[in-house]
Amino acid sequence: MKRTALKRLSLLLAAALSLSMLLVGCGGESAYSVKVQDALGTPYTEGVVVVFKKDGAQAGMQVVGADGTATKKLPKGNYTVELNFTDSNTTYRYDASAVELTAKKREATVTLAVQGKPTDPLSVGEKQVVPYVAKLGCTYAELGAERTYFLFSPTVAGKYEFSLPGSNGTIGYYGAPHFVQAHSATEVKDNKFTIDVKTSMIGTGGTGTTTLVIGVDPNGDKDVTLAIQRLGEPDHTIEDEPWTIYQKKSTLSKYTLPDGATLKEFDLKAATYNLVLGTDGYYHLNTADGPLVLMRLAKKSKYLDSFKDILDRSGVNKYFYDADGKFVKKESYSECLLEYIAVADEAEGTYPLTEDLKYIVQQRGDYSGWFDADASLYLFKDQNGVPIPGMNTENLWLFMCCYLG
Repeated sequence: MKRTALKRLSLLLAAALSLSMLLVGCGGESAYSVKVQDALGTPYTEGVVVVFKKDGAQAGMQVVGADGTATKKLPKGNYTVELNFTDSNTTYRYDASAVELTAKKREATVTLAVQGKPTDPLSVGEKQVVPYVAKLGCTYAELGAERTYFLFSPTVAGKYEFSLPGSNGTIGYYGAPHFVQAHSATEVKDNKFTIDVKTSMIGTGGTGTTTLVIGVDPNGDKDVTLAIQRLGEPDHTIEDEPWTIYQKKSTLSKYTLPDGATLKEFDLKAATYNLVLGTDGYYHLNTADGPLVLMRLAKKSKYLDSFKDILDRSGVNKYFYDADGKFVKKESYSECLLEYIAVADEAEGTYPLTEDLKYIVQQRGDYSGWFDADASLYLFKDQNGVPIPGMNTENLWLFMCCYLG
């Protein structure tokens, strides 16, 4: 009899426990989810911890998953959400007040952006402005009354798109920090534009890296989110073709001007000069042992900065095309010129004219339009930009040269 009573009591307790668990399961817990993404809808898949709070106290926390979503089982109720970040070097911005969860609304989306950091002043015309550093993804910044600038330095080649999701502001591309243009340097359509960043534009060791200047006109907005996304590989163009490096033919040695030497300029309006290549490997005037002809490599000539100045800013090269306009090759002279500059006369920056130097100045001048009066880069103009009359076209390549008097 006692055993039967105990058995009945045990069954009653089990049933009560089952009912209790059923009641808790029906009205006690639910799954709450928060998706973290940027303004383009791209999910943050790592580095973000979602904290669920009830009445100001932490009720649970969860790291975002591979889809940018954090899901946590919690007792049914009302919750607010905060985000924590594992990257302590980056400041993020989001609207925490907009994220509230209830028993009926158990899913929410947080739109996140990197807070733009001010960097070194930028010269825009005669003004100095402070730009923001922009990151791949979405960068938030407050806007001034006038144009606000962002600097973006890509680390990988690709086709990049720049846009202002949800903004009234107007975006534009304004060149590079050393030359900020007044108007957008590319076509802007539907308030977005793309830039092809070539492999050659990505530097190593802190040199040669391209920095793009993006500007935003506020149009009444007080803040903006700049979105940058990599759409894929850049279009293949001639710029992607490998360089043919010009190899010097001359053996170089340190050159020093003779004591008391005078340098005479060539008259570019005179009859054609007769230059003769001597047995020493240098060009001389009129005969193989006549006055030695020199090229100015490291000091400004009358019509153009020196090759050294040009190399400091860009490079000296030429693109070759056949008679049908088909690309043939790209030839670079920068490496050869650097070797010559290293052994040029220290005081005057000159070196005796060799086959190398003659070829380089002629090729580069032909490619750039230095000697073509109809070309925009024609060198021989007066202070008003009018071509100087009477120039002997056969002499023009000698503009960087002089000879020993």
